[in-house]
Amino acid sequence: MRSPFGAARGRVRNIDRRWHDLPLRTRLTTAAALAATLTIVAVIAVAYLAVRHELRAQIDSQLRRQAGEVVVHTRFNPLSGSGGYEIRTQVGDIGGYSNVLSSDGRRGSGAALPVSKVDLRIARAGQGVALRDTHFAGQHVRMLTKALPATDGYAVQIALPLGDVDHQLHVLAGLFAVLAAGGLALTILLSWGAVRRVVRPVRELTETAEQIAATKDLTLRIPSEGNDELGRLATSFNTMLDALERSLGAQRQLVMDASHELRTPLASLRTNVEVLNHVDRLSPEQRAAVLAGIISQLEELTGLVADVVELARGEAPQSEHEDVALDDLVARGVDRARRHWPEVEFRVTTQPLVVRGVPGRLERAVANMLDNAGKFSPPGADVDVQLTATGTLTVADRGPGVPDEALPHVFDRFYRADEARGLPGSGLGLAIVHQVVEGHGGRITLTNRPGGGAVATLVLPAAGADITSADAVPDESQAAIDTALSDESVPVPVEETLFR
Repeated sequence: MRSPFGAARGRVRNIDRRWHDLPLRTRLTTAAALAATLTIVAVIAVAYLAVRHELRAQIDSQLRRQAGEVVVHTRFNPLSGSGGYEIRTQVGDIGGYSNVLSSDGRRGSGAALPVSKVDLRIARAGQGVALRDTHFAGQHVRMLTKALPATDGYAVQIALPLGDVDHQLHVLAGLFAVLAAGGLALTILLSWGAVRRVVRPVRELTETAEQIAATKDLTLRIPSEGNDELGRLATSFNTMLDALERSLGAQRQLVMDASHELRTPLASLRTNVEVLNHVDRLSPEQRAAVLAGIISQLEELTGLVADVVELARGEAPQSEHEDVALDDLVARGVDRARRHWPEVEFRVTTQPLVVRGVPGRLERAVANMLDNAGKFSPPGADVDVQLTATGTLTVADRGPGVPDEALPHVFDRFYRADEARGLPGSGLGLAIVHQVVEGHGGRITLTNRPGGGAVATLVLPAAGADITSADAVPDESQAAIDTALSDESVPVPVEETLFR
């Protein structure tokens, strides 16, 4: 059997669920109207009680004044030998009633007013005053009982009708009820209008979100009005839509670029595979060349797919970041580059440095920088690699350099200068470096050196630095840059410019 408390909790939860199912505007209007109504009712109640207290205080004051003007006369009957007291007041002139009450409950010759235990106690004690409401002769009266000190065990009772006071209070209560009803109606109307205006941005936000969900159109925006919480909400929502639109655009562009870049190796691969249908007509040298071409094209496709997947991963969450010894990572990257480019001499100078990041992604960025330098370096050339304690990694080659018109685009996805189209690669290496470095709060630039070749400069904040501050990534002075660039034998940091 369900307990009463359980049933009550169930009803409360049901009411709360129904309340939250109502539209926000309805709930806000109801809450505002209820609060205003309670305020109006409280003010009206206080006003009513204040007027009632004032009117009744006047009656009480009049009763006390009449009790103070009571004249007591001793009455004696010589025939019976008995006596008593009678009073004279002016109460009768104003429609009131009076009487003398003895301690044993006997009334005098006045009005037979009702007697209570308190009245008898006052008569017996010979002191004290009591005020109370009662009914007499079909009227609502206010009665005062006061001991008569000049007598032995008597008290006087004086009553004044409250008909006029009650009538005034009834009229006042009616007026207050009309005022409360009018105030409630006006409050509901004003609350509805105010809430309608306040929640308009919320309604527009909801409608825009529903429209975006239905049409998948991320170009829609919410009008932002004011700097209050709702205005900031609209601005934040628009900022989120901007980010989503850019992200979706970048994904579409990545897919389009990747599909375009995949066509060439796939077409070559298909051609070579079709040639294998006539393998019996090929000489051993031709078969070996076709198979080598297929393997080369498969390696190119594998590298391209890996690069596209790396770009599609985006930035890693902060939970994946850890302390990374960048000098050890650079050393491993140079060992790999030496195996991959055995005809190029890599000269390394590093200083111990710890940064916060994802080891795998940082290793990929450094490897791409070294591969880019090895690819464009002629046989026997030197590639200078230097890591400073301030977090600056420079990779300087002695290749042909980068054409000036191509420098602004070297970090774009799939971009390849005309001079580099004959070399292996997908055009994604530096784009991956740029994405990884920005995701770690750093910067990457590529400049030409006066004696020929290119200098790639990567700057990362050391572990514990605030990557949101302008000082997190150090800048080198222009004088040091000019001096370093003039010395072709020593790799040095160069001025960094943030490409976005």
